[in-house]
Amino acid sequence: MNTAVGVRTPAAVLARVGRRETQRAPLPRFMDALKKSRRQEARRVIARFAHLLPPDHPWRGSQYRWKP
Repeated sequence: MNTAVGVRTPAAVLARVGRRETQRAPLPRFMDALKKSRRQEARRVIARFAHLLPPDHPWRGSQYRWKP
């Protein structure tokens, strides 16, 4: 903690002061959001039709964990 001018300010906040947040260009951000939404939709479709998969398929049971 820093006690500059009588105000207690966390060091993490002070480390960010003066730094400009680097924001990515709109197209890469859009593409990442599009990929994420398509992945989520694919997972929903697989979950919806999981009963059609063979019983020994790894995606059929709830024990399978999706990678983020």
